[in-house]
Amino acid sequence: SSQRMVDGTVRPDPQTGPRGAGYIMYSETGRMCAVLADPDRPKWKSETVPLEAEVRAAFDGLVAYCGTYEVNEAQGYVVHHIEMDRVPNLAGTDRKRYFALSGGRLVLRPTPPLPAGVQEWTVEWERVTKK
Repeated sequence: SSQRMVDGTVRPDPQTGPRGAGYIMYSETGRMCAVLADPDRPKWKSETVPLEAEVRAAFDGLVAYCGTYEVNEAQGYVVHHIEMDRVPNLAGTDRKRYFALSGGRLVLRPTPPLPAGVQEWTVEWERVTKK
């Protein structure tokens, strides 16, 4: 995931970092789920009693939401209707993404409002095939 800034520079998504990884799934029944994370988030010293800073780093480096979706093929976008989100306040909201499919790749571009200073946001996904 990368963001092109209004000054022309490009940066990795600050939430998931330069090596961000995740999964997005769309079911035939109209459900979707997305989970992305910064794989370089610090590991907790204790899995059962993390320090406050460890919890904050884990939370800040994670994107997770699920809900229903609808596709507008003619205009090239999908809308994710959020039912559950890492941030409770976002349940009940919609996320519109323009999409492009090419081979086994899906590129999603979030629509405004974008974070301050971000001109374009691109999230690239690669199809996982059965081994």
